[in-house]
Formats: sequence, structure tokens, C-alpha cells
Amino acid sequence: MTLLEATQGLFGAWRLLHFDRSGLQYFKTSPRAFWNSFWAAAVVLPADAIATLLFTTEEAGTSISVTNAVHASLIYLEIYAFQWLLFPLVIAAFAESILRSERFVLFIVAWNWSSIVRAVIILPAVAIFAGQGVDTAGWGAAIYLAATAVTLVYSWFIARAALDAPPVAAVMVVLLEIGLAVLLWGLARFLIG
Repeated sequence: MTLLEATQGLFGAWRLLHFDRSGLQYFKTSPRAFWNSFWAAAVVLPADAIATLLFTTEEAGTSISVTNAVHASLIYLEIYAFQWLLFPLVIAAFAESILRSERFVLFIVAWNWSSIVRAVIILPAVAIFAGQGVDTAGWGAAIYLAATAVTLVYSWFIARAALDAPPVAAVMVVLLEIGLAVLLWGLARFLIG
């Protein structure tokens, strides 16, 4: 992957955040661009790990042993990688069911690059929310909910624009991502036990 391709991917994702469909022109739809867009997972990993750590530390409220921390970290990494691989498979089937298979690569490239923008939006909100205490319903919770709403609407727009999907189908894409995340992180909590 070149620096130019990464810059174009991030700029396209930034334009989509402004509900500008012309942001799609910055994404290539070649097989190489498809696979290169998964480098976004490496960029998002630290932010996602910090957010997960903030939530789990706040919930647990206690310290854990090094052995448990290593075990939990390995499971987290496995679930993280699995989520990045499973979502495109689910969307491939979904895109075919709504007759948008030809737009699948464009969607995944846009979705992957947009995950960096979503992480930049959500991580500060998670830090504020966890810092205030996840049990409280103060301004930290309001900031977190607002950031979550922004990322959900952003995700909906990407599905709508990149898949050229009807509004309800774009909602289904967002619900599929949420459902997969809940299922996989529930599995992670069970495995960490």
C-alpha cells in the first residue's frame, strides 16, 4: 500500500463524514485496494483496545493478574481479527440479496477506511464517559451517546452511498455490524470468563 492510497482513503472517508457522495471517487475498487483497505484494522486497533480497556477497567473496578491480562489480550486480538474478516463475508451475502454485488468492493473499501474516522470520533467520547464513570448518567454519557449516534448515522450514509442501497437496507447494514459486534464480544467475555 502506498501513502497516496492511504491518504486518498482517509480523505474519501472524511468527505463521506460530510455526507458528500463524491468521497467515493477517492476509493479504488481493485482487488489490491480491497485488501489494502484492511490496513485500517491495524490503525484502529490501538484506539479500539484503549476503548475496550477503559470500559472493562471501569466495569471490573479491580486489578487482574498478568496471566489473566495476557489471556484476555489474546482473546481480544482473536475476536478483533475475526470481526474484521466476518463482517465482509456477511455483507457479501447481504449485497447479493439486495442485488448490489457489483458495489461490494467499493463498500468494503469505504467502510474500512471510514473505521479510522469512526475511531477518532468515538475514542474521546469513551474516555470522557469512562472517566466520569459508566454508572453515572451525566454529561459523559450524553457525549458518548452523541458520538455513537454520529458514527451510526455516518455508517448508515456509507452503506447508502457505497452500496447504493435503499434507506432500509442501509439500516440493515448498520444493524448487521452491531449484531456481529455484540455476538462476538459476548463470546469474548464468555471465553475470558
